[in-house]
Amino acid sequence: MALHLLEDWCKGMNIDPRNCLLVTGVLEAVDESSIEPILRSSTEYLCKCKMRGRIFVREESAFAVLCELPSAVDSLQVPGTIAVDDGEWKVITTGSQPSPAPTADVEFLKKMSDFLGKEGKTLADMPGLLGLKLRAPQQETAPSPDEWVKALGQALGKVMPPHPESSPYRKLRLFSGGPTPIPGEEAFEPWLEQTTEMLQEWAVPEAEKRRRLVECLRGPALDVIRTLKLGNPGVKVRDCLEALDHAFGRTEGSEDVYCKFLNARQQKGEKVSAYVQRLEKLLQRAIMRGAVAVEQMDRTRLAQIVRGIQYQNPILLHLRLRERQDNPPSYSRLIKEVREEEKRQAAGEVWEEEVTILVANETRRD
Repeated sequence: MALHLLEDWCKGMNIDPRNCLLVTGVLEAVDESSIEPILRSSTEYLCKCKMRGRIFVREESAFAVLCELPSAVDSLQVPGTIAVDDGEWKVITTGSQPSPAPTADVEFLKKMSDFLGKEGKTLADMPGLLGLKLRAPQQETAPSPDEWVKALGQALGKVMPPHPESSPYRKLRLFSGGPTPIPGEEAFEPWLEQTTEMLQEWAVPEAEKRRRLVECLRGPALDVIRTLKLGNPGVKVRDCLEALDHAFGRTEGSEDVYCKFLNARQQKGEKVSAYVQRLEKLLQRAIMRGAVAVEQMDRTRLAQIVRGIQYQNPILLHLRLRERQDNPPSYSRLIKEVREEEKRQAAGEVWEEEVTILVANETRRD
């Protein structure tokens, strides 16, 4: 409707619609004299726009404003929305094409334009944001929607990661839980440890993690997850692992598991990084047994590390782990910091061993 209004309005005023844009959603309280300055200051491309009139749209209970530019409107440089104090104004252009029915590509492009508008950007900024150098167009008319979609698709194709299902990945080991192990199957405890670690590392959606987990299961283990999905098709991977642990893991209560976690201490000669990794396995088991809430995972981990590391360990001091308990780091960040600090300290020890200090007595005294 807004596009038809723009075209009909331009036809009535004998103006080329390709040089015009329609701004909708302008509330009645907005002073008419302030509309043009607001549009001109919204983006550099509209600094020369001229307001040609406004009309009240009953269905929207707001005004629509017709603006004209000196030349054909480049829709790539026009934001889909303009933020104002009392909300936002929508901007409609005709481009160089007649007004066909909206296609899926045009709808997608409109949503992209609206999103960029809220961030203070336009589609014309996309090549620069993506680090691409595009040849300046020689035509005076604005590109068609098909050309927009094609250019945008080429740009996004260079920076967007492939879909998880099309990406190669290391498959999980097989597990069945049956009385007779299938070829290549290992015991449940090492399987659970390896599977939990890999699922945490994969930067894919929860549904994809669940699909990959089901992919490696057979027999009774697969039946456990199928039953779980009957009650909740979107069950989380963590809940799936917990159900498998209850069915095939050691029969330990939550208190026993949590007690093992609290009693874990750094052993003599054990690196801090190795202790943190060993402690993480115990923490994950405590979480699956319900002894530790997921929301308290980082805080619980760091508190135990502070208790369990050998007294006055230099890594404990240099990383200020005691002082960070109110704002604990995640496991991935913590283990990265610990390993980097171990490497730095190891390099320092080597340097100390290789340095020879020479002292010369230049006085007459012994």
